[in-house]
Amino acid sequence: MQQILRAAGLESHRAEQYSIHDETVIVVDVTGDAQQMWRSARAGLKDHYPVLVNPSFLVTDPVFHHAVTPGELIAQAADFDVEGFLTRRPGSQMPGSHHRDPEILGTGDEGYYLDSYDVASFGEPEALVIVPRPEPWAAFAYIDGYAALMGEDSVVSTAAARRWYDRYGAIPVVIGLATGFAVSRPPTDPADAERLAAEHVGVAGLTAGTSVRGYARALTQLDHWTLYNRP
Repeated sequence: MQQILRAAGLESHRAEQYSIHDETVIVVDVTGDAQQMWRSARAGLKDHYPVLVNPSFLVTDPVFHHAVTPGELIAQAADFDVEGFLTRRPGSQMPGSHHRDPEILGTGDEGYYLDSYDVASFGEPEALVIVPRPEPWAAFAYIDGYAALMGEDSVVSTAAARRWYDRYGAIPVVIGLATGFAVSRPPTDPADAERLAAEHVGVAGLTAGTSVRGYARALTQLDHWTLYNRP
């Protein structure tokens, strides 16, 4: 553990190891600037991935762990049809869905506030978790954030995160009450942005804060996302 913490530049922070099924993660207490801790760990770790969590009991309390192992979730996610799953869900706003609602979709002229899509507004992270795989999207196989209230379908979070990583370079920075991504390649095509907006709303229904098409316009300008839902 100490070797990993040194590589992450976090050797002075208090940390403990926890088991998630058959694998071990390192949970580091956040002190000072959480985002700087994440950047330091991201730069220093090659075979692991760091992600901030809020609240920390998503990792430390086994009650909140996935029902299956991280390895099983990653294997399931590899073949999971995210687009088909979200299109078939009741209330889906995905292209091709029979449930599309003109009021929810909007015209695209609805207002949006770029400053409102900041995961920091949901509170300071409580811990930084280092998972034993380097793929950013794999963090969702270890941590079940509130942003995707899928219950037994928690494979959706891992599969969707992998899809968004491949397409948009999206990597999770915070997982928890709200889940924040950093995005290196935002969508530029309007149709692609609308599909992505429908995916976000399908996974975490309170994300948009406006119409789906209004949110799609915001997505073309954002280098970060915040997915949010509640029971």
